Amino acid sequence: MAVRRPNWEGIILVAALIANALVLVYLDDWVARLALGLFLLAPIVWASARLGVVELLMQIQTDKVHKRRFTRLRNQVQQLLDEIRRLNWMAVDAERGFRNREKALTEMDAIEQRLKEIIQHIRTTAGQFSPEEERAALSESGQEESTS
Repeated sequence: MAVRRPNWEGIILVAALIANALVLVYLDDWVARLALGLFLLAPIVWASARLGVVELLMQIQTDKVHKRRFTRLRNQVQQLLDEIRRLNWMAVDAERGFRNREKALTEMDAIEQRLKEIIQHIRTTAGQFSPEEERAALSESGQEESTS
């Protein structure tokens, strides 16, 4: 592991952070604390931007998020939830008198049938990758094997 030499941006960042901490801890006057805290914010932001701290933090966050798998299944589950919401609001509207009760019941029966169809699709899709996901998985496994 290579040891990095301190550079001016790093020194400025550390000094500004320490100074800001000291201001927050030791100053009692809130106006002075606010003014000095805001004054020290500029070198902190500048040095962080120059050092790439933001990019580093964003990279760490994206590495932690795993890539979604089974997107076809996820889309179908989303459709299922959308239909359940429609069913719920149809019942609420009928109960409140915003819709004709008979038409609402007919529509609710149609939604129920659609829910059954979606569940059948979910059963057949469960555990299957989309073609894009299969290609991505194959390319990742190929890269892992070539680096091993």
